[in-house]
Amino acid sequence: MFLEQRIYTAHPGKLPLWLKAYSEIGGPASSRTLTPLIGMFTVEFGQINRVLFVRGFDDIDAREPGLARRDADPDWQRFIAETRPLNALAAQEAKLLKTVPFSPLQKVGQPFERKLPGTGMFVDHRTYDFEPGKMQLWLDAYRDLGKPVQDNHLGQLLWFAVTECGPINQAVFAWAYTSLGDREKRRAAMAADPGWAAFGKAVAATGALKQQSTLVLKPVPWSPMR
Repeated sequence: MFLEQRIYTAHPGKLPLWLKAYSEIGGPASSRTLTPLIGMFTVEFGQINRVLFVRGFDDIDAREPGLARRDADPDWQRFIAETRPLNALAAQEAKLLKTVPFSPLQKVGQPFERKLPGTGMFVDHRTYDFEPGKMQLWLDAYRDLGKPVQDNHLGQLLWFAVTECGPINQAVFAWAYTSLGDREKRRAAMAADPGWAAFGKAVAATGALKQQSTLVLKPVPWSPMR
């Protein structure tokens, strides 16, 4: 499955106006003509005044005709006309990702099954950069050693993918928690697990990981993942 991840950065104070128009006009038009929205989130910690959203394609060749349908849709044209005067967006970024076999998200239209208790959600969105040619070594170790430990301790894995276009040699994945305190407690328990130390030792020997970055996200009210 391919994922298109977009991050839009807004001028301070203007993101709420853009999001309102997207929720009422642009989002429904996109989901109707292109492909259903998987998740949409605002950035709580990291570079703020940003929104991150994800759509999926089982067949990447379906994207181009979908874009043509969307661009011709009257509601999409109305969304563009109403948001252009806002001058809300300062920058846009797009990545094409491909899900790995152990990602819980694997196909378009797959319903989101919330496994967390309660109704709150904070998403720990992570991007790991690897040395060329070494990413698969890390992924294999994570699949066999790291993920089983995290499955025991962390919240809910939403997706796990690697970059196909954009900055390559990257893994992009997201874990959901009920609160920031829930995240802190769960990660502390993970760090104390001997299995996590074994995973760390195994991947350190590969010299694969170059750098890590993280964002803390909150789902918008209309996000299917929430």
